[in-house]
Amino acid sequence: MPAGAGGDAVNEALDRTGFLAAAACLVGGYLLHAAWLPLPLVAAFALVAAFAATLVLAGRPPLPAVLRIAVMVLLAALVVRTFGNPFGREAGSALLLGMLAAKLLETRTRRDARVVLTTTCFVALAGFLFDQGPRQVALAFAVVIGLLATMALLADPRPARAGGLVARLRPSARLGAVHTLLAIPFAIACFVLFPRLDAPLWGAPADAFGGRSGISDRMQPGMLSSLALDDTPVMRVRFDGEIPRPADRYFRGLVFWWFDGSTWAGKDALSGFAQPPILEPIGPALDYEVLIEPTDQRWLFVLDAPAEAPPGASLTGDFQARRPTPVTGVMRYTASAHLAYRMQPDLPSLQRRAALQLPDGNPRTRELASRWAREAGGDAREVARRALGLFNAEFIYSLEPPLLARDAVDDFLFETRTGFCEHFASAFAFAMRAAGVPARVVVGYQGGFVNRAGGYLVLRRADAHAWTEIWIDGEGWVRIDPTAAVAPERIADSARAQFNLRAGAEAPGWLSQLRQRSDLFGYWWNRTLIEFSALRQREMLASFGAPPDPRVLVGLLAVVALVTLALASWWLARQRRTADPVLAEWRRFRARLARAGVETPPQLGPRDLSARATAALPQFAPVIASITAAFIDLRYRTRPGQHGDDERLAELRRVVRSFTPARARRGRIGNV
Repeated sequence: MPAGAGGDAVNEALDRTGFLAAAACLVGGYLLHAAWLPLPLVAAFALVAAFAATLVLAGRPPLPAVLRIAVMVLLAALVVRTFGNPFGREAGSALLLGMLAAKLLETRTRRDARVVLTTTCFVALAGFLFDQGPRQVALAFAVVIGLLATMALLADPRPARAGGLVARLRPSARLGAVHTLLAIPFAIACFVLFPRLDAPLWGAPADAFGGRSGISDRMQPGMLSSLALDDTPVMRVRFDGEIPRPADRYFRGLVFWWFDGSTWAGKDALSGFAQPPILEPIGPALDYEVLIEPTDQRWLFVLDAPAEAPPGASLTGDFQARRPTPVTGVMRYTASAHLAYRMQPDLPSLQRRAALQLPDGNPRTRELASRWAREAGGDAREVARRALGLFNAEFIYSLEPPLLARDAVDDFLFETRTGFCEHFASAFAFAMRAAGVPARVVVGYQGGFVNRAGGYLVLRRADAHAWTEIWIDGEGWVRIDPTAAVAPERIADSARAQFNLRAGAEAPGWLSQLRQRSDLFGYWWNRTLIEFSALRQREMLASFGAPPDPRVLVGLLAVVALVTLALASWWLARQRRTADPVLAEWRRFRARLARAGVETPPQLGPRDLSARATAALPQFAPVIASITAAFIDLRYRTRPGQHGDDERLAELRRVVRSFTPARARRGRIGNV
């Protein structure tokens, strides 16, 4: 059967407009993954898609099957080489995008285009595995409208008519937008009422645990300095009362005990001893609420020093807040802290040994620390004062610290003397231990940016910070930030703000306000939509007196679905009655006859109605006959898409709308 005949209509040849529309939808699907897709893959996919479009626009036949398979294999090999395997969230999504680009090389029929479009729908859905922000949703909304519009274009059985690309796509785009808007009420109902799981349905992909906060369970030189210019928000904090001053905004994350000469780690310390957290508060507690972005890690960040663990978490002996499961989505938790305190006044012997452990090497630092200890007579604060004095006198705080030699601490203290916060914290803790003072390194966030439009604190990756704690007899663990001795402005403000200030890149007032309001919208988005968990869904049901039972949710969702479907069907049926422009003009003509006193029962055909109208309104006989003849010709005799029907329809519309027998208008009324 030839293409386009009978049941083989789905295999009709695809014209250029249809191909370009399908390719544009695919590009929109690519944009949903642009933030994470590696540049070599973007270039390879774009090259294949551009080559496929060139073949179609030039009227060339598709590549032979052998070459198409070769391209597909090469793209798959590139994906595997980039990610190491074809499995996981990133690799699987990239592989699908590559196969879609290869599919364009053979897309020549409407069926091929529909395959591209339906797969692009899945690609758009997969984009939410990486980002669920408002920009991603807006782009996905536009992509869905484009997909529906292109599907409507491909479903049009009429042949291509003359006119530009925009003119051809405008009706289909309008139809796609209408159907998308009709789906929004049901989508909202699904969002609110669909039973939610306490964990993602797909679990955690094997490649999902990359530490999206930028902080891992180990600290090496350069780890935090690489984040110094990253403005990506990590968490937003709203306080019950005034926001603490910058010097008190230390959000504790990880505590590192073990040092091997270059890397600090703390994971093994948790199994080495189990000591309950002991805190003697001085003054009232400060309550606050945190909205944290996904970190893919099990620890939470809490203001120093935490009064208690956030709900669903526990405090370790060194005041790390940990959850049983990673934070894989936006999460909200409440906590409280004491800004003045005594932390663990008594130090167990096992912890003391861990806080004094030192690897071999760095002899110059050991000698210097021993001299400090002798001169200070064992006074821990005096030893710390001497070390801070050294930092304050001769060291430079830099966002681009140089590489260090094998004895990293010696090289930093006596040679480079340039570093970021982790360099100062590491060297200070080593020196304290070498002087016989128990010390440990703490990593978290410090400072932050106050969003005055929303009244909350924003902490970004650039606010990642490392400091030290030393144990002093009678005082317990005392926080000492050696970075403050070198760059006190770093503690008064963020590293990013200081970089902008030194570079003369301070934002104008209106731009700062715009940025704050944009962040406020992101805060509202995360708190209201992204953080709508199973717990909040149950709380919502309880507020309406409904039992938190999945069967209740399913029942409510079914009722809403039926009501929404009924309303949408009614609206579509009503629109369908006026969708035919020729029939719509005939109905308008009948309505005007009825207002002029002519009976127009629905069972009368066009000719019978014309005869009755002519008898009742003989002065309008030529016009009535002209309108009737034009309607019969356009409605029953003209094949859809026939050349000239648009012009005849426009003339019919003009004559019908100028036909006003009820007012017996004078003047000439033209013929169709």
